[in-house]
Amino acid sequence: MNESLFIGRSLTVLPSVDSTNNYAKEMLSKSKPIEGTAILAKEQYAGRGQMGNSWQAQPGMNLTLSVILYPDYLDADKQFYLNMAVSLGVKDFCESLLLDDAVRIKWPNDIYHADNKLGGILIENSISGGKLASSIIGIGLNINQTEFDPSAPNPTSLKRITGKDYNIEELAQRLFSFLEKYYLQLRQLHFNFLDRGYTDALYRYQQTHEYKKGEQTFKGEINGVAKDGKLIIHSNGKELRFAFKEVEYVIP
Repeated sequence: MNESLFIGRSLTVLPSVDSTNNYAKEMLSKSKPIEGTAILAKEQYAGRGQMGNSWQAQPGMNLTLSVILYPDYLDADKQFYLNMAVSLGVKDFCESLLLDDAVRIKWPNDIYHADNKLGGILIENSISGGKLASSIIGIGLNINQTEFDPSAPNPTSLKRITGKDYNIEELAQRLFSFLEKYYLQLRQLHFNFLDRGYTDALYRYQQTHEYKKGEQTFKGEINGVAKDGKLIIHSNGKELRFAFKEVEYVIP
C-alpha cells in the first residue's frame, strides 16, 4: 500500500522498456506529468548507470523504476542535495527490509550491503534559470535475482541476504514512502539534516582503505563530501577532492 502523498500516486507499470529514465524523458517531452509520477518496469533491457555504465537485471526479478520530480526551489549548485535525499530514502528502505545496519551509500549513490552492491541510482536533471527545472530519478535494486553476470564485481540482492522472495510492486509502493520522506526534507531546505545523514551513511566513512587514481594506488580516509558533491579523502596529511570517476575504490 502506498502511504505517500504524491510520489508514486500516478504509476505506470510496463512489461518491458529500454530504460525507465528514457520513458520518463519521453513523457516530459510531451507534457508535464504531475510531480511524483513513477514508471516501474518488469523488464529493463537497456538500463543505464552513472556515466553510461550499463545496468543488468533479470526480467521480473528486480526493482527498476523512475520518478519525475520538479525541485525548482533548488539552485543548480545545490543539486547534490537531491542526490543525498534520494540516496538516504533508498538506504532507509533497504534497511527496513534487512533489519540490520550494514546498508551504506557508496559515494555518490550506489547502495551497498557490507562490501556488496545492492543497487544504484541515476539522477538526470534539467536546469533552467540557475534552478533545477525537472529531475528524473532512476533507481535499480537487486531484489529476487541470485545469479549474476560473472563480470559484475560484487553484486548482491535482498534474496541473497535474507533468503526471502519479495513482491516487486509492493516493494515499489514502500520505496515511494521512503523517497517522499527525504524529498520533503529537501523541499524545506533542510540541507544540514541531509548532509549529516548522508555523511554518516557513507560506505567506508572515517575508515582507512585503499583507493586508485589512474594507475596510482593510495591509502586514505573518507571524511565527507563537499558542497559540489566531490568526495573528500584525507591521505598523508592532505585533503584530496575527487569528482565522480576520478577515484576508484579498491574493494576486496
